[in-house]
Amino acid sequence: MVASPGIGSAQAPATPNYYPADYGATIEASRKENGLVIYSNMANNNWKPVLDGFRQSYPWIKVETLDLGSGTVHSRWEAEAGSGARTADLLISGANDRWAAYGLDGRMLDYRSPEAEKVPAFGKPYPGVFVASSDPLVLTYNTALLKEGQRPTGLASLAKMAAADPGTYKGRITTYDAARNSFGLAAWWQTLHEKGDAGWTALRAIGPMIRGEVSGGPMNEKIAAGEYVVGIAVSGITIFPRLDEPGGKILGFAFPDDGTPVMLRGMGIPKQAANINSAKLFLDFLLSNKGQTLLGKGGLVPYREDVAESEVRYTYQGIAQKVGEKNMIVVGFDKALIEQAKPFVEKWNAAMQGR
Repeated sequence: MVASPGIGSAQAPATPNYYPADYGATIEASRKENGLVIYSNMANNNWKPVLDGFRQSYPWIKVETLDLGSGTVHSRWEAEAGSGARTADLLISGANDRWAAYGLDGRMLDYRSPEAEKVPAFGKPYPGVFVASSDPLVLTYNTALLKEGQRPTGLASLAKMAAADPGTYKGRITTYDAARNSFGLAAWWQTLHEKGDAGWTALRAIGPMIRGEVSGGPMNEKIAAGEYVVGIAVSGITIFPRLDEPGGKILGFAFPDDGTPVMLRGMGIPKQAANINSAKLFLDFLLSNKGQTLLGKGGLVPYREDVAESEVRYTYQGIAQKVGEKNMIVVGFDKALIEQAKPFVEKWNAAMQGR
């Protein structure tokens, strides 16, 4: 959990001239609220630059963030909603099947953010559902165990290398388990939907060699320790901040050359949020140029076109230039993911057994 200290009173920050004239009322109303609780699948190091920046503008709002698995973000909130227990005022996750369901069912507040017109159309897929970031899923590997020339460059490359050298790869490949993890379900559903039979063939070839995980952090820890040699479709936000930390050189990564998945991370304010004004201020901040830039400094990938890539590691537009827009597999909020989840998981489980 990350918390930003609250301060009893402070001058209201200046707002852009495109904000509504009555925005000050939202700011003043937030002073009477009881802070802000956020459920997300983002770690403390991802949040720190954002919380530091938000605190500068709204020092009286105490922000608490809980780092949960994508599916847990929603299952916990759904269990708590209406129970009277304190629960999330803002949800952020890569469980895109849940965001599609919320968008269709109208479970999120239909908030018209003043920043909405500043983000690309894909950043507002449903009323009340926004995109917080656009994060690539990458190949990660242990640089000591896989030397230059031994490192796979994509799913097809990994399948070929593993077939040629099963001793190196058996039980030492990891990814998000699509059968146990909503983030992995969304990512692999979209990836295999676009790759088709060739993708499924490659997955079946390495399926018996895979040990699935439900979180990116443990994947990278085990890759660094040598328990795994490679991870595929690992969220970039779990590795990018680590590269600059002590020992970070043991980890390497690559954008898959046969299709780089880009996860659109959903965000919304539940209609029943207890601190709805504070939630609006935070959502607007995340969508703003400053908020998107600070998300980038925390290892996520901003998608506003006015964020300078020199200020962050990557932007959506920069990745499109790097890998080619046709080579980006954008993991969005297709309602078909809800309808096809069960048969997909059955096919996934068979592929993990090489069938």
